[in-house]
Amino acid sequence: MGFQNAQDIRIEQRGDLAVLAVDKPMLTSMEADRLLSTLRGYREQTGCVQFVIDMAGVDFIDSACIGSMVTFLMEIDKSNGRLMLAGCQPTVEDLLKITGLTTHIPLVASVEHIYEDRE
Repeated sequence: MGFQNAQDIRIEQRGDLAVLAVDKPMLTSMEADRLLSTLRGYREQTGCVQFVIDMAGVDFIDSACIGSMVTFLMEIDKSNGRLMLAGCQPTVEDLLKITGLTTHIPLVASVEHIYEDRE
């Protein structure tokens, strides 16, 4: 069974990073399992352990989705993996800082910014 992308949550390989693009303004408990299964499925199919989630279009994230990210981070951490969040809106960034998640998951300005830093 090959990897499947949904219309609103897509993942693609860019160099050594898997970039998960989210085209939903709200990430709620309805998307938490799908977010986690998309990340896990891609990792299992490709062996990739370097991920960035492009959050530029997300205005709200709830605790269930934060929990899914933490679960995935703990899983890939065992393989020296990395998870970053790119393009967070100010309200999402504030929430992630309040929860302390930014001490474990780095925030970057944009996906493109990651590649600029590598040049």
